[in-house]
Amino acid sequence: METIYIGLFFIAVAVAVRFYPGVLAGYNSLSNREKENASANGLPIFASIVFGAMGVISIAGYLASIWLNKPSLSGIWILVTIVGMIVLLVFGNILANNRAR
Repeated sequence: METIYIGLFFIAVAVAVRFYPGVLAGYNSLSNREKENASANGLPIFASIVFGAMGVISIAGYLASIWLNKPSLSGIWILVTIVGMIVLLVFGNILANNRAR
């Protein structure tokens, strides 16, 4: 059941990042020019999509574990979190540091 709570938390973070990009770690330490560049490249939107996908995949993994009667799948949120954070770090850094299109 905690997997559903974690999935809902990821979805709530996705909504918060979409409307308040300052909740992203390190976003407030960027200069104004870098913030404009990151926003123009779509960093807040990308981060909210990744967090939303992490939430949906976590909830879907829990439902799949019930449907397949495999309780070991309910811990999928750990893998989802690790992969999602790697994706955010790599591609978020690219979006934050590239010049605006």
